[in-house]
Amino acid sequence: MQYPIYNRLRAFTICLFFIVAAQPLLLAQKKKNPDAGQTVAQQVEASFNTFKTTGLCVAIVKDGQVVYSKGLGLANAETQEAVQTSHLFNIASCSKAFTAAAIGQLVEEGKLRWEDKVIDHLPGFQLSDPWVTSQFTIKELLCHRSGLGTFDGDLLWYASNYTDEQIMAHMRYLPLRQEYRTEFGYQNNLYTVAGLVIKKVTGKTWSQFIAERFFQPLDMATACPSNDELGSASKVARGHIDGKMIPIYDYVGGKPAASIYASVDDLAHWVRMWLDGGKYNGKQILDPKTIRMVQTAQTNMGVSANSENWGIHFKSYGLGWSLFDYAGKKVVEHNGGMPGYISKVALVPEANLGIVILNNGNDGVVNDAIRFKLLDHYLAHTGQDWDKIFKGFADMGAAGQTAETEARLKARVPDTKPTLPATAYIGTYFDKTYGEVKVSVADGGLWFSMEPSKELFSGKMEHFHYDTWKVQFNDPYLPFALISFQHGPKAEVAGFKIDLPNGDFHFWQLDFKRKG
Repeated sequence: MQYPIYNRLRAFTICLFFIVAAQPLLLAQKKKNPDAGQTVAQQVEASFNTFKTTGLCVAIVKDGQVVYSKGLGLANAETQEAVQTSHLFNIASCSKAFTAAAIGQLVEEGKLRWEDKVIDHLPGFQLSDPWVTSQFTIKELLCHRSGLGTFDGDLLWYASNYTDEQIMAHMRYLPLRQEYRTEFGYQNNLYTVAGLVIKKVTGKTWSQFIAERFFQPLDMATACPSNDELGSASKVARGHIDGKMIPIYDYVGGKPAASIYASVDDLAHWVRMWLDGGKYNGKQILDPKTIRMVQTAQTNMGVSANSENWGIHFKSYGLGWSLFDYAGKKVVEHNGGMPGYISKVALVPEANLGIVILNNGNDGVVNDAIRFKLLDHYLAHTGQDWDKIFKGFADMGAAGQTAETEARLKARVPDTKPTLPATAYIGTYFDKTYGEVKVSVADGGLWFSMEPSKELFSGKMEHFHYDTWKVQFNDPYLPFALISFQHGPKAEVAGFKIDLPNGDFHFWQLDFKRKG
C-alpha cells in the first residue's frame, strides 16, 4: 500500500496502522515531544488544536480506573452540539475485536475449535482455490492471511443490499493474489463469514450475540451493534468529511467487521475487561486463554523505516488485534475507519494501560499523534514531536490528493464525441464478482447505477472524452469515477471498466460485460 494512508480517500487503510513506506523528510524530524512536560489533558488539547478535527473523545484506563475522559469539539457541526463522552461513534474496525472475542467464547464452551475447518460449519464457504477452501480454519477468518489482497471484495459489503450469505457466495470469484498463510491481506468479508459461523453455531445473529455477551455484562448501556439499530438514539456524534456533516448511511448494517456504535464511556468498560484478565466487576467474561490466543501473533507484518525510526521493531496481527512493540512493551491495538469516523483502541497490558480515541472528523492523524503522546507519557519514554510528524503526513496526503485530482482532469481530451449515440450505451451490465450495473435515462441524460449499492454508487453521467463518462457518486467519501466503454466486433457497446482511484475499494478489479 502506498503513502499517504491519511488521505481521506484512503481513510479505511488505517486499519493496517502506521505508515508503510518511508518518508525521508519525516525521518529527519527527531525533536522531542514539546508537550512532554504537560498534563494528559494539555497534551490531548494540544493535538486537538493542531489538527482541528470536528469532534474528539478520549478515555484512558490506568490500573483499573478511568483516569481521563473528555470530549472536545462538536458532535454536530450544523447544530453546534458539543461532543460529550457519552456520544456514540461508529467504531468501524475496532468492532473486529468483539467478533474475535465472540468466537473465543464459543471455543471456551466447546462449540468450536480454532482449527476447525470453516466448511465443516458452513459448507457453502468457497474461495477461488479449492485446496485453500478445504484447509481454511476458523482462526484464519480473523487473522488476514487468506491469500486475498488487502480490501479485495470490499465493494460486496460496503453499502450493498447483499445478505451476509450472498457476500460469502460471491467471494468464490475473488482471485487469491497472495500466498495463503504467508502474506498479510486485510479482509473485512472474512469477518462476515465469522459472523455466519456464530449464527450457525448459536442460532443468533452476530448483532444479538455481541449485545448479549458483551454489551449487557459490561454495562455498555448505550452501545449498539449496527447503525440500523440506532433507532431514536439522540446522542450520536455525526460523521463529518472536510468539516461537513454527512448522512448516516446504511454502510454496514450488522457487519462483524465494522458496524458497532459506542461511546468512550462504553469502551472504557470494554478496555477494563481486557486489562483485568477477562474480568469485569468480578465476573469472568473471557478466559485468560482466549485473551492470550487473540493477542498472540498469527500473521507477520512489515516494519517501515518510519516505524523503525520510532523504536518499533516488530508488527503482526493476532485475531481482531494488531500487535507491535514500543518502548520495550507490547502494544495491542486496533484502528477503525468509516466515512466520517476514525477510531482507536490501544492496550498496554504490562502497564495496565488502555487508551480509547474516537473522532468524527475523518481524521486518522490526530488519533495516532495522541496515542504516541500518551504512550510516551505513561511509559516514561522520551518521544518525538508527534503532532508535527503527523501534521506533516496530513499535509502531504492533502497535497497528493489535490495533485491526483488535477492530473485526472488534465488528462481530458477536449472537443471529442462518443463513438455511438447516447442511447447505444443504455442497458444492463454484469460483473460476476460484483453483480449488475444499469445505465438508463434520467434527468435528460444518462444515469449510472451500481445496483447492489445504488443508494451511494449512482450518479448522472457527464461526457468526459471519447467513450468515457464522468460520474460523481452520491458517496461523499469517493472521488469522481471515469466509466470507459469498450466495443465488440460489430462496433456495439460490449462493456466497460471503472477508473476510480481509491485505496479501499478496488473498482479496477471489476470488468463489466453487457447482458443480452
